[in-house]
Amino acid sequence: MRTSHYRPLAHQVQQQTTSLILGRLRLPDFSPRCPAWLLMSCLVLAAAARISLAAVASLRPRCPSRETLRQALLATLPEYDRLLRQLPGLLRASLPRGLRQVQRRQGRRRRYPMAIDLHGVPYFKRSRTPPAHVRRGLRFAGTTYGHSYATAALLRKGQYYLVALTPYDPDEDRAAVVKRLLRQASSNGFSPRYLLMDRGFWAVDVFRYLQHARYPFLIPVPAKGKKATTPGGPTGTRVFFHRCQTGWYTYTLTERSGQQKASLTIVVQRRNHGGRRGRHGRYTWAYGLWRMHLSTVAWVRQCYRRRFRIESSYRLLEAARGRTSSRSEAWRLWYVVLAALLMNVWLQLRRQAAGRAAREWYWWNRLLLALIYRLLQEPAGSDPRGSDGGSCTAKPT
Repeated sequence: MRTSHYRPLAHQVQQQTTSLILGRLRLPDFSPRCPAWLLMSCLVLAAAARISLAAVASLRPRCPSRETLRQALLATLPEYDRLLRQLPGLLRASLPRGLRQVQRRQGRRRRYPMAIDLHGVPYFKRSRTPPAHVRRGLRFAGTTYGHSYATAALLRKGQYYLVALTPYDPDEDRAAVVKRLLRQASSNGFSPRYLLMDRGFWAVDVFRYLQHARYPFLIPVPAKGKKATTPGGPTGTRVFFHRCQTGWYTYTLTERSGQQKASLTIVVQRRNHGGRRGRHGRYTWAYGLWRMHLSTVAWVRQCYRRRFRIESSYRLLEAARGRTSSRSEAWRLWYVVLAALLMNVWLQLRRQAAGRAAREWYWWNRLLLALIYRLLQEPAGSDPRGSDGGSCTAKPT
């Protein structure tokens, strides 16, 4: 996992993750030849190298066979429901110590911005009927089947840590997933100051739940309705992309059945390409928000740009996810959880290493400034070695 950068930290990341899992789950030993620490170290190594457990058995010296590791994992791995119950504690234990300690100011918990999104993991059915927990949607990675997981990333001082993770079942709506995700984050002690969401969460039931729970949110507006080229002009949210100038508007979103409604504030920003990337003309940004007190239209766009850190977390999560061909839902969820733990530990150690390098640079800079100041304070013509150099300096008249 990212061994090309911060190579001395790679072994420390794997060791801390193994100790964290063994301390939280209390896994029993499968056999004297395959104890719990050996099985967990093989799993962490498979996740860090993005290979399967069978490949680790063939590459690692003095390692049990692939069949022994498979039987040990099936015997000691927590069941699916138990793994879901223990998931919040595992994520909380992988966070930095400053975040684990609940900070209180005037009797209230300190809140941070939070970004939520859905992450898909492809599933290749190999000419067999996929299990019921596999979703079918748009084609990605050469298949239309995959698992979906909802994640919540906490944004703090340029860092992004996963504080909640939950699977997204095929027969489940978005509002239930968002509700379970935020409850898991609240159980870890993190209530969002505001939410940054992808346009895939544009739904009346999601907005009604967030407004009922009093969670401010910001989301880009998807273009829905008739196009501008149709007779009568655009309808729906496409009006904000063609007929509205830069400013603030009020929009009421109605469900197809007409029973539920949700009111939002739409912020529209129209700008010129100005020849950037060879483009000319005007383009439009449109965002929907609720209870977010932002002063200018440009600041709304700058605030939403923080959400793209969760895309960086997904790239890092895929760089630490082990590969498997198992049809077990618990096994596949376990590899995603293991990747999330490795990512949180990696970000924590990388920040500590960067802090040590910054402190060393700071004191070295202070030393250089002190030497330069001493040289500037000495009178002209004096020996920089001091009075023992044997030269005589004339006093200024």
